[in-house]
Amino acid sequence: MNERAISFGESGALFGILGAPEIPDPQRPAVLIPNTGVTHRVGPGRMHVELARALSAAGLVSLRLDNAGLGDSETVPGRSSETAALDLCAAMDALDARNISSGYVVIGSHNGAHDAHQAARIDPRIIGAVFLDGYVHSTPRAWLNRLLGKVGDRSRSGDPPSDGLYLTPRSGDALHDASDAEIHWFETPTHARMEADLVEFMRRQLALMYVYTGDVERDYHYAAQLIDAFPLLRGYRRLTLRHIPEGDHRYSRRTTREAMIDVLVDWVLSVNGQPKG
Repeated sequence: MNERAISFGESGALFGILGAPEIPDPQRPAVLIPNTGVTHRVGPGRMHVELARALSAAGLVSLRLDNAGLGDSETVPGRSSETAALDLCAAMDALDARNISSGYVVIGSHNGAHDAHQAARIDPRIIGAVFLDGYVHSTPRAWLNRLLGKVGDRSRSGDPPSDGLYLTPRSGDALHDASDAEIHWFETPTHARMEADLVEFMRRQLALMYVYTGDVERDYHYAAQLIDAFPLLRGYRRLTLRHIPEGDHRYSRRTTREAMIDVLVDWVLSVNGQPKG
């Protein structure tokens, strides 16, 4: 594999690490991995480094990037956390110029998931997106669970089977040491805005993967909550939904992190096709 630093964007203000196999296949998508909030491009506990190297080993190009004003990227005038999606667009421009990919997949964790969603809204070059502890919308069942204090009860009947939803055996409580502000400091779209975005994503046949860990369990209470909140997703064949109540948003447990990386690599390999306008 090859790793090298690149500068891109307006006046070369943005910085990232481009990882690639020895012989990149331009018919495969490239993977963009933005910041997880204020954590720079290495990711929490170097997870982004491990993920990028696993992608390279599987024959995929990746770019771990620092958004404007974070890590080694300079501040771009007029750019804020709410416009960080433009940094992802600039990254795609840079990789397009190198002609090394066919479409793009974005893997964003918590605040990076917000960036991934916003970029997918405005740029049809994105053909797949992964949202790790991203937007959460409530449902009557989630409201009732909260009211009854059943957030931690994982044995409730009515949840979908655990096959394919849990990465590791349910080995105890998640590492609930993260504040809401640490996990999410973006504004969640209204239900109507989110639904409209999902309609557009489905029209474009985007591959979508949503993962929720125990660190958002105060808001995301049960495995099927996303589908209950947005029934239009029911039956959408390009949707993958995973619920990991024993995990934390940093994937601090080695076994959970390695399993998650394997899942992400396999999922990206399954994403094919050209972006659709």
